[in-house]
Amino acid sequence: MAGPINISSGSNKYNPNAEYKKIVYWVCTIAALGGLLFGLDQGFIANSLETIEKVYHLGVEGGEKYAAILATGGVIGALLSGFFARFLGRKRSLMLAGFLFSSLSVVSATLPSIEILTACRFGLGFAVGVASFIVPLYLSETAPAGIRGAMGTLFQLMITIGIFLIAATNVAIAHIFINPLVALPLMFIVIAAFALVMFFGSFALPESPRWLMLKGKRQEAQKVLEKVLNGKEEVEQELKEIDEAIRSDKGAGLGIVFKGYFFKVMIMGVVLQMFQQLVGINMMIYYAPTIFGYAGMKGIVAMMTVPTVNMLFTFPAIKLVEKWGRKKLLYVGAVVMMITMISAGLAFASIGGITDPSQISGVPKAVLLISVIVYIFGFAVSWGPVAWLVCSEVFPLEGREVGMTVTTIVNWTFAGLVMGNALSFMRTYGNASIFFVFAGFCVLSMLFLKLFVPETKGITLEHLEANLKSGKPLKEIGNM
Repeated sequence: MAGPINISSGSNKYNPNAEYKKIVYWVCTIAALGGLLFGLDQGFIANSLETIEKVYHLGVEGGEKYAAILATGGVIGALLSGFFARFLGRKRSLMLAGFLFSSLSVVSATLPSIEILTACRFGLGFAVGVASFIVPLYLSETAPAGIRGAMGTLFQLMITIGIFLIAATNVAIAHIFINPLVALPLMFIVIAAFALVMFFGSFALPESPRWLMLKGKRQEAQKVLEKVLNGKEEVEQELKEIDEAIRSDKGAGLGIVFKGYFFKVMIMGVVLQMFQQLVGINMMIYYAPTIFGYAGMKGIVAMMTVPTVNMLFTFPAIKLVEKWGRKKLLYVGAVVMMITMISAGLAFASIGGITDPSQISGVPKAVLLISVIVYIFGFAVSWGPVAWLVCSEVFPLEGREVGMTVTTIVNWTFAGLVMGNALSFMRTYGNASIFFVFAGFCVLSMLFLKLFVPETKGITLEHLEANLKSGKPLKEIGNM
């Protein structure tokens, strides 16, 4: 067990030399498994779309619609997540998501009609929408301030692990089992098996201490804080700050949206989540093998480059988010993604109208491959984890469910736009066009960061809230 953190009463800044109990990391890791669901279904399409096509004969538009229905379910799941989070609690909401994901994956494995399969994918999206809302919220409310950023990035890390695991297993299944009527059910069964790990793991989680305090369960909240914090003084200080935050927001409910301080931070969160999708990540996650195929690149490189790089480069974010801070990482990521999107666009522009893959030279292929790898690096260490993290930190306690609901819905809405239109856009306007569009959004995101986004590194949620209500400009609410 780690020694106590040396903080003075009323401190709002973490001690950088503090150590934390092992149970903190254990609890946060289990909770972050909700991100595994997100990743499993994101990664599923990329290397199973060909197998699904052989069974259901969807075509390009049909494949896009099947992929994008996940986002529609995600929007509905996110819309209801605030209700689940408030009345069921954070823990039971995670259990619900795990149960739905597991059961619907099993139904999909029976290869039902395309209508039922699509309904199952909608339900999977619903479950993932709930998880994508609850996990960042739970982690921000449970992890101590000094490691809240690192623990928050576990959500994105689990997403990338899920994408990698399902991509690897789908590639293996497709190569081992040639018959798609055998391969596709196995792909769904693998998803169900992974989801069950998260479902049963969630039973061991404590409830969020902030939710318990909202429900008047102070003693239960104190017990949770005693598990994750070091020393009676720190526990009492945390209880006091949560108490003050609850009293100051008492009775706000949905009406908090109309309060000026909340509305402006909600708009900031909305735009942040919008840009997370408009920089083009879901085009890469869902359609990388297809896009590489347009450039004449096939095989294991085309299928596994994006999921592998995405997972490996998310690990550095766990340390960098506390060392560099949130805002600097977002800047770095935006610059890297802008440069690589332009490079990828130029690679496709040089290919021009060549339709025979054998006639495409090695130079544009190499430029495209390197651009995609570096692009994924830029996203994985920045916008991937940090957009979710900042949104989970900046909202006042009483309106946190409302703020997270709205911003998560926006994320899923724009994810659906990208998923449902990327390939069609490339076919209509040329393969290079969409890369330049995404590069433009990277530029706009940097301007937005400069003007509106605060640095939240190491500041308690309650201090961020106090600064917000005091009327400080958004980009300064993380200042002491």
